[in-house]
Amino acid sequence: MSIDAMNAARGYGELARTLRPEAPATEGGLAAGAEAFAAAMDRADEATRSFAAGDATAQAVVEAIAQAEMALQTAVTVRDRIVGAYQEVLRMPL
Repeated sequence: MSIDAMNAARGYGELARTLRPEAPATEGGLAAGAEAFAAAMDRADEATRSFAAGDATAQAVVEAIAQAEMALQTAVTVRDRIVGAYQEVLRMPL
């Protein structure tokens, strides 16, 4: 049996540390990763709203959206690994 699920969970925890480097590594890495993902999306939304109001530069918006895109791509990759690990477990003979 492969340990893909553990690697996926570890990767999601690394996402949290990438988006929030000041956050310590914890056992609840998935919850921290979800919080970091939501925070990246919120920052992108806020930057877009600030730009529309004339309070932010286009560069700040592009940077926030790029970070949100990176977080989304990482989350999709982790999800795909978790689904793959789950499907591998389903294929295992009892």
